[in-house]
Amino acid sequence: MSEEGVRLSKRVAALQGCSRSQAEALVATGAVKVDGQVLTDPARRIPAHARLQVAEWKPAGALTVLLYKPAGMTAAEALARAWPELGMGPNPVARLQEMLPLPLPVSGLSVWSNDRSVVRRLMDRERPVETEWLLSLPVSQVRAVMAALQAGGLRASPGHEREGQAQWRLVDKGDGGPAMVDFLDRSQASGAWALRRQRIGRLGLSPLSAGQARWRLEFEKF
Repeated sequence: MSEEGVRLSKRVAALQGCSRSQAEALVATGAVKVDGQVLTDPARRIPAHARLQVAEWKPAGALTVLLYKPAGMTAAEALARAWPELGMGPNPVARLQEMLPLPLPVSGLSVWSNDRSVVRRLMDRERPVETEWLLSLPVSQVRAVMAALQAGGLRASPGHEREGQAQWRLVDKGDGGPAMVDFLDRSQASGAWALRRQRIGRLGLSPLSAGQARWRLEFEKF
C-alpha cells in the first residue's frame, strides 16, 4: 500500500467510536482487516477508500480485561484509573476477579475476568498456564540468584547488561509471582531487583503501555 492516505488507527477509532489507544490495541492484536488483509501496524497509512473490517471490541455479557499494572500500585487501583478509557461506564471492579494476582512491587500483565472459561483456564492447577517474566537485577548477584531460580524449575535465558544491571527472561507455570518476590526479597539482590510479567499463556503486554487496559477480544485465547 502507498504511504499516502490515512493512519490506520485513526480510521479504526472513527469507525468504532473508540479512543486512540483502543484503536491501536485492536490493530496490534490482529483484529483489523483492510481489504481482506490483516494489518497489525497502527501507524500504517491506508487509502481513504479502503474497506475495513474490525472485530467487535465492546464485550457482551462476560468480561475479560487485560491491564498493564505499574509497579508499586495495586492492580485494583490501576484498573480503576484505566477503566474510563474502556468506555463501559462505572468501574465494575467488584464484578471482576483478578486472575494470578501480581504482588505490589511487580509490574506487568494483570487479567481481570468474570468469564467462566477464562477463570477455569487460568486457575487450572492440573494444567497451569505458562507465564513469562522479565527480571532485572545487579550483575554481581546474577549467578547466585539465577542458580536458585533455575533449581526451582524456572527456565531462564540471559538478556542485555547495562549500567551494572542484568536482564533475564524467566518462564514459569501458574501463579509463581508471589514466590519469586518472596525469594528475591530474601536474596542478596533484595531491594535491587525489578520484575515484570510479560505474558500469560499466549497473551502478552503488547500493545499496552504502563497503566493502560484493553478488552480481550473474542478470538484471543490464553
